[in-house]
Amino acid sequence: MSLKSIETKHIITKGFRNENIKNPFIYNMAEKNSYTLGNKITPIGAAFYIVPFVNSMVRSGTLEEKELLFKSMLKSEAFKEILSNKRGHKLGEMEKLVDQALRTATNVKNRQTRAQDAGMELVENQIEEKDMMKHKVLIFLLQPGQIDPNIAGLIANKIMAKYQRPVLMLTARDGMYQGSARGYSKSGIENFKDICQDTGLVEYAEGHQNAFGLGIKPENIDRFIKLTDEALKDMESEPLYYVDYIFKGVDVKPETILDIANLSDLWGQDIDESLICVENLKVAKEMLTLMSPDKKPTLKITLPNKISFIKFGSSQEEYEKLLSEGYVELNIIGRCNANEWMGRITPQILIEDYEIIGQSKYNF
Repeated sequence: MSLKSIETKHIITKGFRNENIKNPFIYNMAEKNSYTLGNKITPIGAAFYIVPFVNSMVRSGTLEEKELLFKSMLKSEAFKEILSNKRGHKLGEMEKLVDQALRTATNVKNRQTRAQDAGMELVENQIEEKDMMKHKVLIFLLQPGQIDPNIAGLIANKIMAKYQRPVLMLTARDGMYQGSARGYSKSGIENFKDICQDTGLVEYAEGHQNAFGLGIKPENIDRFIKLTDEALKDMESEPLYYVDYIFKGVDVKPETILDIANLSDLWGQDIDESLICVENLKVAKEMLTLMSPDKKPTLKITLPNKISFIKFGSSQEEYEKLLSEGYVELNIIGRCNANEWMGRITPQILIEDYEIIGQSKYNF
């Protein structure tokens, strides 16, 4: 629901107060992820670290697993002792129902992730084999059983973000292709559903503008591709970011980053998290670090004023690309974060995207 509604925002704010979290599953899942959540639940924190576990159980869990989740949300059931099913348990060993639900939800989420990865591999092979990048919309025409329809939308989201264009993930059913559609707002297109409907070729397009269900008959596919290619001919080829602040080089103010980071309770549906841009940042090799290179490579750029830029999911190759005897000049888009370690709070900028705009062999 939209956080622009004052009533909705009040209900969420009140509900996330520690004294009001009565649901045993949600309370314990928040405790389990307390470090990542920053010891408080925000709309975005819930969306990333609590909701996905419920979502995966609903999408991919068995009936028995769903019933376990439901019971773990009831105070009358959650703390009952039941037979343990954890790996290596002793015969007759007991555990709380809510503990079993937390572990089961994690296992189902991992199971869903593996299915997503397999689906991603399948459709990415199609992109290459069918030269699909020459079109404005990536349209995947699948047969029943190729991808679980419960996770088709999740895969569409990932493909959309990776290839930066709208996606249709459709499966043959009842004489037409039906499934999930995802628009890509960072390309400047905010009304993908309307664009699909305006072709006059779809049987239905129902939902939000950039996340909806769609059905189309096989004989209309080729014409649909031509019309959407024409309608989206001016679509941006690179992602667009709407930012609230633009800083020049190292003139980023630590107090400003912390001020924005402290607004984390505000972000959510229809109120996007604030983005900032740092232009013309000259990065010398002594400012660069690649943390956990063998496990979870994380790129870190440290400014003289101790602000850190962090990029998760980096690599040795990316790190070496930014190394220079002089400097590499970057434009960076990022989100503001307050990093707390041993009672000390330091400003961080989590890198959303960046571009290399220059390089020099010398650094004066």
